[in-house]
Amino acid sequence: IEESVQEILLNLKEIVLRSNLYGVRDASICVKGPRYITAQDIMLPPSVEIVDTAQPIANLTEPMDFRIKLRIKRDRGYHTEVRKNAQDGSYPIDAVSMPVRNVNYSIFSCGNGNAKYEILFVEIWTNGSLTPKEALYEASRNLIDLFLPFLHTEEEGTRFQENKN
Repeated sequence: IEESVQEILLNLKEIVLRSNLYGVRDASICVKGPRYITAQDIMLPPSVEIVDTAQPIANLTEPMDFRIKLRIKRDRGYHTEVRKNAQDGSYPIDAVSMPVRNVNYSIFSCGNGNAKYEILFVEIWTNGSLTPKEALYEASRNLIDLFLPFLHTEEEGTRFQENKN
């Protein structure tokens, strides 16, 4: 194998997956060398797909069997994995689940005469694990969940004090 274990783990970490289901899924790689191993060689459950199948994993330079069992978990944010048992042969990979690469927005005023309104334009770039439309939907849901308690507070008659400073 041309790469070290650490390089293979970093290559696996770079693979972007897409799934509509949360939870843990099992996958594997079973190939015979010599050959170049890419993300396309990963055997996945039907609920998981690879965004870029050309993502490199390793290069087998000799005739040999290469087998890896993978446990895939869909989640959000950044999670560090702590190695619990060094003797079990597993290598946990810290996951970075931040599919939104960049967002731009602009607001344009429109209208004729007395009817004036504003239009919001949003540009969203993702890594492919979710679509820009899905990212906007999830962000909207998060904002609604964030502000919903204020709506219920107003309905219950709770008064807010104004800051006089």
